[in-house]
Amino acid sequence: MKTMLRRILDFWIPTMMIMLLAAGMLLPAAWLLSIIGGLALITVDAYPKIRAKNYSLDYIAFLALAVSLVTLNWGAGAVVALMFSGGKALEAIASARAEDSLRSLVERIPKTATVREQDGTVHDVPLPKVVHGMTIVVKHLELVPLDGVLLSPHAVLNESNLTGEPLPRTRTNGFFIKSGCVNDGEAFELSVVGTLSTSAYMRIVSLVQEAKQRPARMVRLAERANIPFTAATLVIGAVALVLSGDITRLLAVLVIATPCPLIIAAPVAFIGGLSHSAKHHIIVKSPETFERLARARTVLFDKTGTLTLGTPRLIETIPVDPAIDAARALTLAGALEFHSIHPLARALGTAREEARLQLLNATDVEEKIGQGIEGTVDGLRLRVSAAPHDERGGILLSLSDATHEIARFRFEDILKEDVAELFEWLRNNGMHIEILTGDTVENAERMLGRFNVPIRARATPQNKSDAVEIARMQGPVVMVGDGLNDAPALAHADVGVVFSGTENSAAIDAAHAAILGRDLLLIRELIRDARRTTQIAEESTWGGIVLSIVGMIFAATGDIKPVMGALLQEGIDVTVILNALRTALADSPRRNGSSGIA
Repeated sequence: MKTMLRRILDFWIPTMMIMLLAAGMLLPAAWLLSIIGGLALITVDAYPKIRAKNYSLDYIAFLALAVSLVTLNWGAGAVVALMFSGGKALEAIASARAEDSLRSLVERIPKTATVREQDGTVHDVPLPKVVHGMTIVVKHLELVPLDGVLLSPHAVLNESNLTGEPLPRTRTNGFFIKSGCVNDGEAFELSVVGTLSTSAYMRIVSLVQEAKQRPARMVRLAERANIPFTAATLVIGAVALVLSGDITRLLAVLVIATPCPLIIAAPVAFIGGLSHSAKHHIIVKSPETFERLARARTVLFDKTGTLTLGTPRLIETIPVDPAIDAARALTLAGALEFHSIHPLARALGTAREEARLQLLNATDVEEKIGQGIEGTVDGLRLRVSAAPHDERGGILLSLSDATHEIARFRFEDILKEDVAELFEWLRNNGMHIEILTGDTVENAERMLGRFNVPIRARATPQNKSDAVEIARMQGPVVMVGDGLNDAPALAHADVGVVFSGTENSAAIDAAHAAILGRDLLLIRELIRDARRTTQIAEESTWGGIVLSIVGMIFAATGDIKPVMGALLQEGIDVTVILNALRTALADSPRRNGSSGIA
């Protein structure tokens, strides 16, 4: 309810402008009130900018309103006032959405923690009141709310929020656990270290907040065109008045100078581009995102969930007992793991189903977190437990009976099939590529080393954010990720792009564009759309300005009268708008190796 009320208040000025615009059909004085309101709004908006020594003001909108007063074209002025106030309302909503994003990060943390007192009693305590040394209980699938030392013998944790890695980790007594992990196993106890404000999860929230408070400064297309067009208008109008002494010539120049190419052309082009991207399941949050993408020359990729599928898969069954083949081993292990909630058990069960192997019955099943699961299958007492890592990497599970090992199962994340094609296209289009991952150097090199791309392994959320800052020294940077651990870097980059297949709302909120699904080649589609849209917007804007200047020159010489000038300007408006609309109509083949923007 509060959010809806705030949205209504954000739009109260544009709503008043619409009412005045409609009322002016019967009472033209209403248009005059709208123009006065627009001039006041621009003045109020300009004051803090000037104090901050930011002189990129809305000169052209101010001039357009002044032109409408001078020419008594109050209806046109009322439209300009409406467009300006509507744009400011949209900016206010965007700012409010950023605040909502930060709030959603905080709201994901449980409001209370289950505290176990020394006498064994258990009760809920508000998180801010949980202090260093208290013992808390973290239940199955709960987010770990505070940093602490593990008191229980074992804990199975999904640490992807912090590292980006999907494979669960079993931690033993005495291990320091960071907040933000998710308990994938049985409930465990934690001795709290520090407080809520010093926890790892809250530090990620702080990084995102800091990045959003220091947005990348970019001179937008309308701002770049604003000053030269305004200057050209004033110079031509002044020369016409001084040389001829005829105020009607100045009036004709000002009528033709009504800045529709600036006010309309670029927004129409970018809205068309946003719609075109949406058809390909790419949601771009603002036109500025397209402008930044078009200029970017560095792309930083997260690994897990971005370049990979982000879930553990059984990639190999290795028979150890020559009497039992891979299919039989998978059938036996699948019977035991059917009774487990461990993520690797789910991956093994999926592999058994895909191989269309029978589900055998297991009895007397007993699972010990961190130690494995055992039971009786076809008269055999079997056990599945962790196996030591080997030089090939991944996670290994071992199937054994009471006397010997029967087989091993290797699990690993799977690389998306289009990585090579995307990297080749980016290189062909002048883009520098780097990979940031929380995974080990060995695993990252094994999966991605063949692409000859710089890899920064063991990267924390802070490391990723720092890498973005360093890369920005060379120009605009695109960060592509999918998890909470990527959120600070996504927010800090000039353009943050998130894959939403993981439904990680924090990462989506921090990013500037979201790709619905996991198709990696949509990155290529997004960059193509950005480059083409920006090119058409520039063509429309600068083309309209050139046509307007040519018209103003003829008006200054007396060849075009004010009424003819107004008609000419309308013709220019239609021309640039039709050209800008090409962004919504364009389409290109999805899967080819060509470069360029089309």
